[in-house]
Amino acid sequence: MSEDKHLEPEVGIFWIHEGKLFHVESTPLSKAIHTQVSIDYANGHYASWFILDKRGFLDQLPPYMRDEYDSISRGRVVYLNEKKSFVIYHGDDFNDSTRRELMDLLNLPEDATIDEIDEHYNPLPEDFLF
Repeated sequence: MSEDKHLEPEVGIFWIHEGKLFHVESTPLSKAIHTQVSIDYANGHYASWFILDKRGFLDQLPPYMRDEYDSISRGRVVYLNEKKSFVIYHGDDFNDSTRRELMDLLNLPEDATIDEIDEHYNPLPEDFLF
C-alpha cells in the first residue's frame, strides 16, 4: 500500500492470471489522454502485449497463453468525467484481493472508484470463430 496518500491517481490497463495481477501499465491522470468524456491510458492491450512478448515477459505464462493478448483476463481503469469516478472494467476473473492491489498500485480513491464487469475483458474461448 502506498505510504503517501497524496499521490496522483492513475489510469491504465492490466492482465490477471490465476487470480492475481499479472501485469499493470498506468500513467498519472495529468499525463493521460483527456477527452470530454473520460481520462484514459494511451495504450491498448494489443500493442502492450506485443511489447511484453518482445521483452520476454510473457515467458512467465504457459506457451499456449502467449500468442494472443486476450488469452488471459484483462481490464482497464478509466476516469469518467460525468460520474466523477474511476471505473475498473474487468472480466469475471477479478476478486477482492486483486481489486485492493490494483487500487493501491494506481492510488485510486475508495470513495470514487467503481467496478464493472465487461465480458469483453474475459479470455476468448478456444473455439471462438471470427
